[in-house]
Amino acid sequence: MKFLKILVLGAVAALAQVPLASQAQTTVTFAGFGGPLQEAMVNQMFADAGKLNIRIKEDRNGFWTGIKAHLMAKAPGWDLTEVGFARCEQAAQAGLIQDVDYTVVDKSRISAALAQPKYVGVYTFTYGLTYQTKKYGANGPKSWADFFDVQKFPGRRTMLADGLYALEIALLADGVPAADIYKLLRTPAGVDRAFAKLEKLKPHVAVWYKSSGQAMQLMRDGEVDMGLISNARAQSVVKDGTPLTFVWDQAFIDTECLMVPNNAQNTKAVMQLVNSALDTKNQAAFATASYYGPTNLKAFEGGLIPAAAMEWLPSAPQNLSRQVWADQRWYAAPETEAVLQRFAKFLQ
Repeated sequence: MKFLKILVLGAVAALAQVPLASQAQTTVTFAGFGGPLQEAMVNQMFADAGKLNIRIKEDRNGFWTGIKAHLMAKAPGWDLTEVGFARCEQAAQAGLIQDVDYTVVDKSRISAALAQPKYVGVYTFTYGLTYQTKKYGANGPKSWADFFDVQKFPGRRTMLADGLYALEIALLADGVPAADIYKLLRTPAGVDRAFAKLEKLKPHVAVWYKSSGQAMQLMRDGEVDMGLISNARAQSVVKDGTPLTFVWDQAFIDTECLMVPNNAQNTKAVMQLVNSALDTKNQAAFATASYYGPTNLKAFEGGLIPAAAMEWLPSAPQNLSRQVWADQRWYAAPETEAVLQRFAKFLQ
């Protein structure tokens, strides 16, 4: 009996030494894009999950097609997902996502434009003019007007097959000031003007690429001489040994957001995780690992991000002012769907 009592007391003592935090752990399912980007999201941006007693269960969201289907079907399982600002706005307008709890999420860390009622901007990305340094040297194209100038800069071009930023760069190449681009695209005349400009370039676009991986391969293999490529993908190709020049002037900076499906579980833990994603150190670590720009600009202070990474980040001070902010409300507007359908026919 005495021996049994000792065993019981020992077991109780052992349980008492188990941290309460581990017993209270909450699971949050995060659906991301997969690959190195999702790895950076989980390991760097959500680095405080353990401290918050949160266990992250990962899933893949299938990009906007998969996200939209999941939200529309009210499918269970996801607590948090990411996608571009325009898609977040569409999901918000359709009533498919929850309000952000700004009593938990500290929106003072980011600009007011990125702290929307139903979604939060967590990192930036940029699509800009990128060219083969070996072909053009120091005298390569420096603007979208140069990109469209096939006489001065002969070569094979590549652009996105879904039409992303295509109409904007056509108008810039046609002399429209950056501040007036989206005003013009909200008019039939402006849209017609953009398509007319694109029609002239179309014979010189060797490939309308359908994925970032395809764009990278085109550049690595030298199948194209210049194109509209994202900063992170261009950096990756350079890292692999292909010398490219990325032009920040007139590049289009965009934002990725986090949003919470209406039927998400454990929303308090989800909001805590979103808040941690905006932490200065977490943002800096994520930017360094992924080459996507932080939305908390204090991440650029105190040497948290190495200089080698800084030159590739969209929201870095030396790059930010040279770019054009993509107008996601234009992309989210119902009228723009017809414009993009017209672009699809344009490629046929």
